[in-house]
Amino acid sequence: MKHDHQNQAASSFPYEVLTTAELAQRLKVKESWVVDQSKRSSTADPIPIFRLGQHRRYLWGSPALNAWLARRGGSATETTRRTKAS
Repeated sequence: MKHDHQNQAASSFPYEVLTTAELAQRLKVKESWVVDQSKRSSTADPIPIFRLGQHRRYLWGSPALNAWLARRGGSATETTRRTKAS
């Protein structure tokens, strides 16, 4: 029964939690770049994070991360729209 409750909680959480390495892989950049871009001291527009202890985590698909991606280079949806319009 406990296992079922865990599955319901996981499936109801709307965003995928990524590590720094996983986000770097998805963005096709170095892990060190993700770390640097996540620090408020390094950039005026840092990648949105949340912390689990000392660990940085990223919410893939969240409005905050999607907005950051759009500001930094356009979202996949915008790129697809431009390509289809051509």
